[in-house]
Amino acid sequence: MGDVGKLPIIRNENKNILVDDLVKQAEQLSKKDWDSVETSWDFAHHPLIVLQMAAPHACTDGKRTYHLSSSYNAWDLECENRFTQLKSNEEKLNRIFIDIYGLQDELTPEVEDKDVTVRKADLQRDIRSLLSYAIGCMFGRYSLDEEGLIFAGGNWDDVSPYERDGTLREESKYRTFLPDADNCIPILDNDYLLDDIVGRFVEFVRVVSGEETLEENLDFIANALGSRGTSSREIIRNYFLRDFYKDHLKIYQKRPIYWLFDSGKQDGFKALIYMHRYDEDTIG
Repeated sequence: MGDVGKLPIIRNENKNILVDDLVKQAEQLSKKDWDSVETSWDFAHHPLIVLQMAAPHACTDGKRTYHLSSSYNAWDLECENRFTQLKSNEEKLNRIFIDIYGLQDELTPEVEDKDVTVRKADLQRDIRSLLSYAIGCMFGRYSLDEEGLIFAGGNWDDVSPYERDGTLREESKYRTFLPDADNCIPILDNDYLLDDIVGRFVEFVRVVSGEETLEENLDFIANALGSRGTSSREIIRNYFLRDFYKDHLKIYQKRPIYWLFDSGKQDGFKALIYMHRYDEDTIG
């Protein structure tokens, strides 16, 4: 018998089914929370995008319109319910084992909020993660049409939506929003190019939410990011210029998957490339 087997354990067969059920629920709740983060192996879509697509919508001329604020409110409620359920399960388990071991005078079953391991919604953090997901879609790491990682190494030509002559493939995992063709997305201090990172992000929001609510959704995003700027596009641009890469390094623990080319402190020119699409022509 090993050391673990020598531990004094009291078994209560009447509680086994209940304990197993509570533990499985806790595992599922924790996994669902973790899988909403893009660093999870089982990350499928950004939760705000999923809720955006599933949210009630209005129709204008046959086109669907979505409100990102409504999606965030639904996400906030989902997180709160998950948090409350996990806390309740943990307290039920505590009561069971306190009763089995007769520790009523020693321990209390209550769990403090800070000790519950799933996250509540956080507007700024969740909007910043939405921007990170959008960049993943711009590079082809993710797709609005497929779940999970679409491309994270291998031969890009095998999954690219473009033929070698530049035409679009009929069968592609990227149908709703096309990734960048040359794996280079400029981050500029003004809108010199229509297809810089801000232009591409605005197009991403337009594709997801529709034209009717585009400005409303950009304003919602800008308000969540902060106040550096006089318009939603300027605030979003300043975030990409000054803060996005810092956040990216934190998410990937200083092992970035998007690499930043930077001309210097004046923010005159910056550009992102996706490391998994790097080849002999990328620098040129």
